[in-house]
Amino acid sequence: MKVLLSAYSCSPFAGSEPAIGWNWARCIAAAGHEVVVITRDINRKDIEAVSANDSLSNPRFIFHDLPAPLPKIYKLPFGNYVYYTLWQYTAARKVARAHRQERFDRVQHITWGSFRLPSFMGRLGIPFIFGPVAGGEDTPQGLRKGLGFRGRLWDSLRRLSNGIFTLLPPVRSTYSAATEIVGTTPETLLQIPAAYRQKGRVQQAVGIDRQSVESLVPANRPVRPRPTRAKLELLYVGRLLPWKGLHLGFRALAKLGERSSSVRLTIVGSGSDEARLKNLVRHLGVGESVVWVPWMKREELIAMYSDYDLFLFPSLHDSGGLAVLEAMTLGLPVLCLDLGGPGVTVDNSSGCVIATAGRDEDQVAEAIAGFLNQVLENSVALLKLSGGARRRARSLTWEARVRNLYSENFVSQTS
Repeated sequence: MKVLLSAYSCSPFAGSEPAIGWNWARCIAAAGHEVVVITRDINRKDIEAVSANDSLSNPRFIFHDLPAPLPKIYKLPFGNYVYYTLWQYTAARKVARAHRQERFDRVQHITWGSFRLPSFMGRLGIPFIFGPVAGGEDTPQGLRKGLGFRGRLWDSLRRLSNGIFTLLPPVRSTYSAATEIVGTTPETLLQIPAAYRQKGRVQQAVGIDRQSVESLVPANRPVRPRPTRAKLELLYVGRLLPWKGLHLGFRALAKLGERSSSVRLTIVGSGSDEARLKNLVRHLGVGESVVWVPWMKREELIAMYSDYDLFLFPSLHDSGGLAVLEAMTLGLPVLCLDLGGPGVTVDNSSGCVIATAGRDEDQVAEAIAGFLNQVLENSVALLKLSGGARRRARSLTWEARVRNLYSENFVSQTS
């Protein structure tokens, strides 16, 4: 089958959206399909370097960007979204010409993976997969107070945009043209207008390349057995933003009381909410239990995972969570909420998923503290969860994501 992949972001040397574009392209090709990717010209250098070194001929790439001075739109407020939409429109026109020669069997939109932004690839008149797309996840009402004023304002604007954007003709046209709409979570599918929702299915966009992650761990790196550690070592990796839910983790530490001295939470990252979060830590009196570490190189970060016992990721609406998959691959159990992608990725064998339905912030923090108390009393439970995390990660590879979407059953349904 000849597949056209629309991947606005696509790079072998980056995370997040570029990683999704690159890994879906290479794994669709590895599954035996001929793949042609249209992506931004800004990605050309990295892609051609890898393609040359690996003698890569599948996937092939079409590079496209808007002519000067249109890239200056990026500097305007919300200019990146305007540029993106114009890119999608002109990219669809460019591949329409290529389609007359290539005769693609199927087209898939993969990045950006947002349900509220349009793709015009459905105009090719062939089966069109829109997704996996994300963004429909929302902070439960009972957990919004701790976001702070700016966080609540941002959350409200995001909620408003979710409602408005799905009414716009280009977005409606995208839903209408799609053969299948793939949402990363059930919450995203529920944001799709009811008239198109029957086309929907749930499929995570992110996966893990276990070999590449494990290769970054030094062979001589010592792994300390959990029972020998003086403290329960927690790790958080990510941006410091209101909706990442760290305030819930801090409140949980405070609820441990004197036992909080037996727990240490190391936070690796930075972001706009850093000052507010540090003030909250001081207010709650848990400063001695929290260590702040600025961003570091990925190789350095991966190498230090073995120093920790548990990965804390209390995000309120994270669609995927590549950091969660990396932690599980390296044997770190994950403590998260039953929201967004992490709530789907983690199960009881690989960590703890805290229920949020009908609970307020105090009750969720109490539940997090309850789990921390359990593992403080029973370190053997962490060893079992560590093994479970590794096993779970083996089924969450990029290849598995693609195989699930490009199964024989799926192909027959959309042909």
